[in-house]
Amino acid sequence: MTRRILFLIAFLSAFSSSFAQQKNLSRKLDSLLTANTKTPFNGVVVVSRGGKTLYSKAAGYASFENKQPVNWDSEFIIGSISKQITAVIVLQEMEKGHLQLNDPIHKYLPDLPEKWADTVTIHHLLTHTHGITALDKPLAFTPGSRFAYGFISYDLLSQIVEKTSDRTFPDLCMALFKQCGMQHSFHPRTKQYKDLAQGYTLDKEGQPQKEESILDVFAAAGGLISSGDDLVRWNNSLHGGKLLSDKTYRLMIAPKENAFREHLTFGTIDYGYGITTPRHTTVPELAMTGVAPGFISMDVYFPGSKTSVIVLENIARNMTNLKQSFYYHEQVLEIVKAIQ
Repeated sequence: MTRRILFLIAFLSAFSSSFAQQKNLSRKLDSLLTANTKTPFNGVVVVSRGGKTLYSKAAGYASFENKQPVNWDSEFIIGSISKQITAVIVLQEMEKGHLQLNDPIHKYLPDLPEKWADTVTIHHLLTHTHGITALDKPLAFTPGSRFAYGFISYDLLSQIVEKTSDRTFPDLCMALFKQCGMQHSFHPRTKQYKDLAQGYTLDKEGQPQKEESILDVFAAAGGLISSGDDLVRWNNSLHGGKLLSDKTYRLMIAPKENAFREHLTFGTIDYGYGITTPRHTTVPELAMTGVAPGFISMDVYFPGSKTSVIVLENIARNMTNLKQSFYYHEQVLEIVKAIQ
């Protein structure tokens, strides 16, 4: 009986502490996101732990012209978070035996004109260590020796998986989204999106100016569409072991040689395959940010607590100084870090 009472006391104490922690999180995030400023937050924030939503907020307009508010069905272009999805499709093809990461890309794309297609591998494309600047130009450096972030490599990866799977890349994306239960996520070429927010950039007077989104240009690298709740579902599926074997998942998130750079939000980051690990952080995290015309995105996952932090905005405050555009993303992340 005594042990049962002690267990009950411990349980109630933990529950009370968790409730207080969640209440404190909500208070701080509300204070940030509802502050009366010249550039108020405009988008979606979701914080989820272990499948339970700790905090969610939708604010501002999906369309300023129509005064259409952002809601939970609002869809955003997620920028380079798209690379994570493309990388999983590549790794699933590897698990099926359809490709090998150290294969030269000429094996799958024989029409590439330059000789470097015999030395650049799928691994190099995944880690931005390939040296390709254009399909008809020599490499900028020896593959594997340096890092140079870009989009062309992930476009080539989408072409490779089309060859190995005998399916279109949009079909592969949609099948993966269905597997994860993501009902508001799309490859733009499918044209199935119905709630895509309009992207905006603030002018010098702080007024939102409509951006003409260039859909399906390097979609595999930066043009896929998703929502806040769907990216939580994505994290739960990927990091919960539903998409890749444990061995392949470990390979995906492991830092790769010479694949690192300085990031404006996370400092020095190491690249795995479509996902990064910030070096200087007190709590281990797996992170990706995204920038597209008029859209600023962030997806951070804390594996220790199984916590997802998703911030999607359809306003870019300053495309020449992205630190300003990521203001709310950084502040949200710092608040969540304090409870890890």
